[in-house]
Amino acid sequence: MMESLTLTCSICESEVDLEGEGGITGNFGICPVAFCVWCYASILDMVSQGCLRCQEDEDPTIRQKQFDYLKETTNA
Repeated sequence: MMESLTLTCSICESEVDLEGEGGITGNFGICPVAFCVWCYASILDMVSQGCLRCQEDEDPTIRQKQFDYLKETTNA
């Protein structure tokens, strides 16, 4: 009988249950990482907040607002 590998979340150090709850494993460069479902969801949320394309889906005028802001701050 094969023993199951216990994974630990690289952020919160809780157990990662890939088959039961979800989560993800992979590598940051050569460093192996694992994220529980909660930390993985938080990472995706954080990335979408910084993603211009994701923000455009919610507000199509976001690029113009950012351009206007940069124009104002650089010409001040």
